Amino acid sequence: MDTIDISILLDEFLEDAATHLESVEAGLLELERREGEPPDQSITTMLLGNLHTLKGNSGMIGLAPVQQYVHKLESVLKEVSERTSPLPASFYEIFYGAINLLRETLRRLSANPKEHLDFTDEMMALDYAFTGDTAGAKSVPLPVMKKDDFSYITQKSTTLRVNFEKLDELLNLVGELVIHRTSLLALEKRVRETVQDRQLLEAFAESSQLIGKSAGDLRESIMKARMLPVKVVFQRFTRLVRDLSREHGKEINLEFAGEGTELDKTVIDEIGEPLLHLIRNAIDHGIEKPAARRKQKKPAAGTIRLSARHESSHIIIAVQDDGGGIDADNVRKKALNKGLIDSEQAHAMDDYDAMQLLFLPGFSTSKEVTETSGRGIGLDVVKNTVNSFNGLIDIDSVPGKGTTFTIKLPLTLAIINALMIEVAGETFAIPLSGVLESIKISTADIHTVADGEIIQLRERLLPVIRLDRFFGLGRSKSEAEEYVVVVGSGEKRGGLVVDHLIGQQEVVIKGMDDYLGEVPGISGATVLGDGRVALILDIASLTQKTRRGGAHAGQ
Repeated sequence: MDTIDISILLDEFLEDAATHLESVEAGLLELERREGEPPDQSITTMLLGNLHTLKGNSGMIGLAPVQQYVHKLESVLKEVSERTSPLPASFYEIFYGAINLLRETLRRLSANPKEHLDFTDEMMALDYAFTGDTAGAKSVPLPVMKKDDFSYITQKSTTLRVNFEKLDELLNLVGELVIHRTSLLALEKRVRETVQDRQLLEAFAESSQLIGKSAGDLRESIMKARMLPVKVVFQRFTRLVRDLSREHGKEINLEFAGEGTELDKTVIDEIGEPLLHLIRNAIDHGIEKPAARRKQKKPAAGTIRLSARHESSHIIIAVQDDGGGIDADNVRKKALNKGLIDSEQAHAMDDYDAMQLLFLPGFSTSKEVTETSGRGIGLDVVKNTVNSFNGLIDIDSVPGKGTTFTIKLPLTLAIINALMIEVAGETFAIPLSGVLESIKISTADIHTVADGEIIQLRERLLPVIRLDRFFGLGRSKSEAEEYVVVVGSGEKRGGLVVDHLIGQQEVVIKGMDDYLGEVPGISGATVLGDGRVALILDIASLTQKTRRGGAHAGQ
């Protein structure tokens, strides 16, 4: 099992710890000003809260000596805070000395993260001081502040804490700037058609380009401020894999790749749960026990590999194991036994489509229900979360070799690249993260079946949906050839029949008001450069309805 690398967390811990020590010191000073009064419960509660958080953070990154020492301080403070008599002057001197010691420890850790720490003497002194053993306390004195030791006051911080809502506000303002930039481009086109002054046109175009560049740079800077490395999420699973592998009697190594890949904090906050289900799935279903692996001439210890990489404006996260893989025939049989498909569907279904059955609610190939699997809810949750981000998820499995789940997500959820299309005179935006390809086909290649329309795309049958019918826009003019945008959400694929492909454009997502409720096929809206509103298509809900593509499903 890989050890936790705290280097990425240490700087943040040191900044956070310094803030907690300042809060503790401020609280002690306030208590001391109220000399002669019993300790104020609101202040001591605040002090205990800061110490408790500092203790937890110290333990999280492996600084056990600091964790134990702060725990001792917390215990002492809790005991004395319950007194109804004023606190003695010695209490304040002891705690100020403890703060000095912790500040010095932070300074040493900043210079050398591998610094050896030992608080044995200081903890003994605390025990002696608060048990009345003054002789013992004097034999192990607490650190005393040097007269010139005020370096912490002039210490410069390298970070600034900003409420994430403020970053959201900034991003919204940048979004408005992107809209105005698009308006400026449209205006520039009109000016070129009406103004003959070449110098004026060149100056206008140059200013427009500079504004566009500055807007792009500003957006990029704000986006970077919202980004966090996926390592923050990945390393949460080290302990999980250790505990579950022992519980299941398996030997499993967890490997990371691309931990430095950055992702928007909004996505970081939500991606943990899908990865949790995928890793549990790999441990429970994928990796075999050591004896079984040896029989297959595999290493006794299995491997789960978490990887991340950037691909254009997306992030690709993969969960790979070298376990037993998934048998598509077994999946078909399970689905048939559960009544999820009939025998005709099972016979016609290829291995790829059979794998997609794993994402159905309540479906599981596990023979027994355990604490971690068997209820058929894990992969369903994964699919729903990925769909909510307009992402894609795929399975690649080879029986006896292993399984890889690949998740494709947009880097940010506020400003996205979209394919602009036109349907019955209306403009719509399709999130580019869900667009697989666009094709032009003959109308004769669109076939009507019992529950909708389909086309054959290479070796697969693809259900299609006509957006003019879906949104009740009236029938578009019939053409000999049709544009079809192939989209995907989760495990589902579908084709959207459109009139025209306008092109790719950066759009700002605006949410729909709550009073509208859930609008089928629509996830939001954006303002175009000419001031018109274009609706952003919800690929997930559209692909859910592709089997009824020929009906007025959206009305």
